Amino acid sequence: MLFFTHCFGFVLDLMHFRYQYHKARTAFSAAVQLVCVVRPTRSLKVSPRQNSGIGFHSEHSEPCRLHSHAHETPLPDHPSPGQTALAPECEISLFSCPCPGASCMWEGSLGAILPHLSHTHNNVSTLWGEHIVFLATDIHLPGAVQWVMIQACFNHHFMLVLEKQEKYEGHQQFFVYVLLIGTPEQAESFLYQLELKRNRRRLTWEATPKGITESPVPVITTNDSLIFDTLMAQLFADKGSLAINVTISTSLDTQLHPF
Repeated sequence: MLFFTHCFGFVLDLMHFRYQYHKARTAFSAAVQLVCVVRPTRSLKVSPRQNSGIGFHSEHSEPCRLHSHAHETPLPDHPSPGQTALAPECEISLFSCPCPGASCMWEGSLGAILPHLSHTHNNVSTLWGEHIVFLATDIHLPGAVQWVMIQACFNHHFMLVLEKQEKYEGHQQFFVYVLLIGTPEQAESFLYQLELKRNRRRLTWEATPKGITESPVPVITTNDSLIFDTLMAQLFADKGSLAINVTISTSLDTQLHPF
């Protein structure tokens, strides 16, 4: 009988230890949570040429001989046997500035997008980590408003976007989505999760990010994003700020360890 009493006491101690461990781990995770405070940017009225979409090919592509000195010697009209005419296939696609609502007229290659955002758009902050909090302030502002930041992890950079748009008079909607600053093929290797939670309420969205070069149609027009209205936003907002938990993982990691 004494043996069973000791065993029962040991089990209780073990359960208490596990409870304290998980409680401490949760508290530690909350204490070291990475938070990026993102301030709003209002949309500006621009021409269709300037506001033509997110990260898509511009209206023209120019041969790389216009951007590089690699082909200063022109190729003959009729190449000799064994000679390959490289010029027709050697083109550089130009992309518009991916910041939604901005009047930025910048155009450049895919590799130049991130340096452009870092050097030109000072309001776009970068935070390193797989799990972060995207804290959007002043969500009560009327009209079309955007919040943009960069999340860096897995040796890639992801653009996190919260957009507020007026679909029709008196009815506004929020759209949250993630774009990989890369190609669609690279984006297929990742998954992202968006989570809003407050007062025992939870709203979650899981999806594969889009490559920033994937489509000339903005993500929100295809409804491939987390969408909610102002009433829903108020349920999760705290003093005019909305905290969005963002988790990015590789597809393989998610298969082994689901969110």
